[in-house]
Amino acid sequence: MGDEMIRTPEDDEFAEADEILSELRKKADTGEGDLPWGDCLSRSWEDGVLRVTRSYATSSDGSSPDLIIQEFPYSAHPCSGVGGTGGMVWPGAILLASQLRRRSELLSEASVVLELGAGCGLPGLAAASLLRNAGESRVILTDGPEAVLANLEENARANADRVSPVELQVCKLIWEELLDGSAPPPAEEIDLILGSDVIWGDRGPLVAHVARLLVRPAGWLVISAQKGREGLDAFQQLLCSTTAPLGPAFTIEVLEEQMNGEAFLVFFCRRDAN
Repeated sequence: MGDEMIRTPEDDEFAEADEILSELRKKADTGEGDLPWGDCLSRSWEDGVLRVTRSYATSSDGSSPDLIIQEFPYSAHPCSGVGGTGGMVWPGAILLASQLRRRSELLSEASVVLELGAGCGLPGLAAASLLRNAGESRVILTDGPEAVLANLEENARANADRVSPVELQVCKLIWEELLDGSAPPPAEEIDLILGSDVIWGDRGPLVAHVARLLVRPAGWLVISAQKGREGLDAFQQLLCSTTAPLGPAFTIEVLEEQMNGEAFLVFFCRRDAN
């Protein structure tokens, strides 16, 4: 007994975290996707929060830089108090980021890109690494909770040199405040809006209204979501509506992808020119 190492509470927490991360990794690994689950670079405890830093490849040939993403995977636990689901990279974000590389037309003429409910910011940062008009472009990463915004700031700083000269911005965006006019838009005439796992419950119409307010004519909205999520039908109906004063409608293409046995949908929504 005297030769045994005494386990501390922190040892037990690390062991539990390893189990959680292992399970999350299994769930998120597509086995078919071309953007792999990130390699762990480091992990640490800060103020009682486990922080994990991962490297995500955005290209298979090294043509664009790897991204450094800090996550706090315990954040999804209801008792964590550190940002909820926005503290980790979910499968929908990996799928969305991989689609940006496959669909080059999304970024070929884009100068202003905005990510809704960005969480850790993987899709938005992937877009920044792939933008062709890099010297004239900016990517705006938005979310609501302060802990998530602080982590987004950290991820923006960690990748600023990697995506330079694209400008990275982080800002708070509460959709209801934007739509009722109590908060100004982070940008106008946006070329591309991204969102992963942002539609559930009654949030489908909210996302559609935000897109119709911010996306320029002939611009894009690209959303990933688990198939069957509540709110997806209302989201599509509102985007396609030609009722005034909503402005030009959207034409929607839906792609279905299987990720580790689960069905995901990617909505490629192109706004009509007029």
